[in-house]
Amino acid sequence: MTELAIGLDIGGSWSRAALGDRNGNILRRMASPVEAGSSTSFLEHIDGLIESLVGEKIDVISGIGLGVAGRLDLKRGSLLFSPHTKLKDLEIRKHIIEKFQKPTAFLNDCMMAALAEKMIGAGVGCKNLVYVGIGTGIGSGVIIDNRILMGKDGNAHEVGHMIIDMDGRLPCECGGRGHWEAYTSGSGMPEYARLLAEDIGIETPLASRVRQGKVESKEIFKALYNGDRFAKHVVNDCTRLNAMALANLNNLYDPEIIIIGGAVAIKNPGAVIEPLEAEVQKYSFNMPPKITATAFGEDSPLIGSILSTFEPSFSQP
Repeated sequence: MTELAIGLDIGGSWSRAALGDRNGNILRRMASPVEAGSSTSFLEHIDGLIESLVGEKIDVISGIGLGVAGRLDLKRGSLLFSPHTKLKDLEIRKHIIEKFQKPTAFLNDCMMAALAEKMIGAGVGCKNLVYVGIGTGIGSGVIIDNRILMGKDGNAHEVGHMIIDMDGRLPCECGGRGHWEAYTSGSGMPEYARLLAEDIGIETPLASRVRQGKVESKEIFKALYNGDRFAKHVVNDCTRLNAMALANLNNLYDPEIIIIGGAVAIKNPGAVIEPLEAEVQKYSFNMPPKITATAFGEDSPLIGSILSTFEPSFSQP
């Protein structure tokens, strides 16, 4: 019988769950907005996704993989802090093991994505790769010399909280200032647009709306495609910041390839991803890597979560 597992991708805005096999094929999926209330309601929300996929037939799966955005404690299996949901000290792996009695893998969502890319995606055959997800926040997974970088707590990948603005003009949802994701992520770009609108004199329909109140990142891209000059200025400057940050990653890790995912990037590849390879060269000390979009769309963390259950080093009984 084909071995099956459940993978979860618990991000800043959405939770996704899928039933899949050890080859990364997704057979069934569910998705819903993240429940950002109490710890109890959040865990019930995750339980519901799993139960919706398999019902009472939990025995059909060999394990569960949890890809979770936020600061983690891998030893305890805990979500220590999630900037976008404000959840803290949540022993999520322990809960899932006790509830479903299945081996459970637990990693950051973008580390799961890096695993998927390494095993069956754009990183096949690469010993050194970096996955960067540009979505609600900005996350990463790093594989060097065929080993996933973990760090003392399992957080050796929090590139979104790398400081790219020494003046700290914008606050990050984590409480810090000047962090990468506060400027070019889905949640950060509107605030950066507001900052730019205050500093320059471009007058366009988008600039007017930005000055009047917060807009969403998707409105910025829509305005870009409609020829709005201020939108072009915002997106170009975000490309510059993204390129600087990726050059930092290239200089730190010397990867063969940087793979870009996340909803903001995947939905706007021509504006976000395609300009990066040439731009990163301007800021890199090391030889620049290949930069490409993930082949899995928004599914990289989900597929990696499924695949992780078949890797004994990640699953906990």
